[in-house]
Amino acid sequence: MDETAVADQVVGCREELSRFGRKIVARGLAVGPGGNISARVGDGIFISPSGYPLDEIGEDAWVEVDLGTGRPAPGPRPSSEIEMHLEIYRRRQDVRGVVHTHPPTAIGVTAAGLDGIPFMFPDQVAIVGEVACLDYIVPCSPELAAAVAEAFQRPAAAGLLLRNHGLVTIGGNLREAYYRTEVVEDAARVFWIASTIGRPRSLSEEEARQVADLEAEKYRQSLLRGDGPS
Repeated sequence: MDETAVADQVVGCREELSRFGRKIVARGLAVGPGGNISARVGDGIFISPSGYPLDEIGEDAWVEVDLGTGRPAPGPRPSSEIEMHLEIYRRRQDVRGVVHTHPPTAIGVTAAGLDGIPFMFPDQVAIVGEVACLDYIVPCSPELAAAVAEAFQRPAAAGLLLRNHGLVTIGGNLREAYYRTEVVEDAARVFWIASTIGRPRSLSEEEARQVADLEAEKYRQSLLRGDGPS
């Protein structure tokens, strides 16, 4: 890839990060300086700077970090969760976007003691799949980075709930990772609403399998990944 193409890719990445940073805050998935997102470009990543609200990060403020050495480019300090992002990318070559947010309903569900969110509707099955829950580990710690990266070792893993902390989703691009976050939070909200009214009915294993096998869902997934029609 020539220098012009690389430069265009970097500009596009920065624009996309700022756009989804604003969406995260607008949807109430993170407040204040909480949450962090990143995207892979070539041999490095661009990640949110530490201490910045996601909706206030200008396109030039995203921090470039070398994926091999972990060294950031001169400028703002990268997110305090940088090691978690790096470890995910190093172990999953297919991942090009990581979104870590603090969605209130999903956090509430884990704080109530649940180890996950049952399949409440078809999009949850098709776009995210099963999401495991990791018991509380101190944020920004090497222990959390290692545990999260280990949980994402499964090729099918697309999301991970962090008890009393938040949610991490990954994707073949930042867009896919972001919409997985939205779906998990919506699933948590539906589960919570159903729990306040009666006994929640979740999709059975057979119903979930039928959804996963739908050609229409596979088509939508390809569009979300940016693959185009197959």
